[in-house]
Amino acid sequence: MKYNLYVGDVSVEAVFNKLGGLEGARAFLRGEQKLVPVLFERNEHGHIVLTVTGLDLTGEQEVKRLEAAGFCLGNWAKSCLLSTEKDGYNTNHRLVDGQSYKIALMPTREIKRDSDRTVDVLRKRGIEKYGYEKPLAGIVPRIRETVSAKRMEEMGFEYIVAPHDTIKDSDGHTDVLGAHRFDDGPWLYAIWTHPGICWDGNGAFAFLVPASLPAGKAG
Repeated sequence: MKYNLYVGDVSVEAVFNKLGGLEGARAFLRGEQKLVPVLFERNEHGHIVLTVTGLDLTGEQEVKRLEAAGFCLGNWAKSCLLSTEKDGYNTNHRLVDGQSYKIALMPTREIKRDSDRTVDVLRKRGIEKYGYEKPLAGIVPRIRETVSAKRMEEMGFEYIVAPHDTIKDSDGHTDVLGAHRFDDGPWLYAIWTHPGICWDGNGAFAFLVPASLPAGKAG
């Protein structure tokens, strides 16, 4: 069930699901269930911070690696990873092997109005308000491997998207890559960035913390 309700910046759905749904909530109210706090590293802005290790993989290698691990990949995401165009993954988005990347997750609900929540507005907020760096698409497969669907739910997010330089998919749309906890499993997917496309407040945009950006990889 989708509630799409918030108390402050707290998702009622995430709290309800964490309790185990209706029966879990009843058990909690009866005093039969105890809550154990889940701690995430946060920065001075209150944003959850992750650290991933770079792998210098081609898009084709990423597809094989993710599918072998049981992750679901959308067709557009595959076409972005396999693109041989100038804006393609291999040319512009591969990480440095062994490099540690610190990633800050900015909740999309920081932008209050749905109609204002575009990729450009969210990217601008992360860069100008918090001093984050525009990420490479290569962080998304590492986020997908690092953050399980359950962990994403505990964070209060349905999706984590990287606002990187766009990649044109096989249908000619300009896309960014993201990780999503769909009902049928953990996905790596691609999302259009056309003007007018807005994001809901249930996710996060992933930015690079400046100190983790290696030389020659500025976006």
